[in-house]
Amino acid sequence: MNKKIPGIYNSLQEIAWHFGNHGVNGECCGDLSLVEFMALKKAYENIDFSIQEIGCALNFTKSGASRIIDRLMNKGYVTRERSPIDGRICCVPLTAKGTEVVTSIMERYTAYLDEVLKDLDPPTIEKIKDGLDILLKEVRRHESPFIEN
Repeated sequence: MNKKIPGIYNSLQEIAWHFGNHGVNGECCGDLSLVEFMALKKAYENIDFSIQEIGCALNFTKSGASRIIDRLMNKGYVTRERSPIDGRICCVPLTAKGTEVVTSIMERYTAYLDEVLKDLDPPTIEKIKDGLDILLKEVRRHESPFIEN
């Protein structure tokens, strides 16, 4: 094993702590858990995304994704609608309340990150972005053995 890997792992844990449920000033996502926020964000980014597609994007089974979507429906953030293309598929559009909450959260975290990185020069910020993109690409290529559905 590369001797730098434990340091990368530790750094990722620290970053996840600051951007996860603990979040900015002790808040992440209002009344949303991190997993609920991620599902809501996937639905926001992908109009007409099905429950199964949301589950696949988050490495959950369809039934696991359905439970998350049920919670989001109960909070008034999404609805379930039959696909106009294939009536067997259930899409998950956001409500106005869901759109408002996801954009508010993303704006808050973007502003926080802008503040955190404001003293770095553009090439350094580009290196951070490139490194994270590479890491994310590799993580997506390998399904985690630790994810439970």
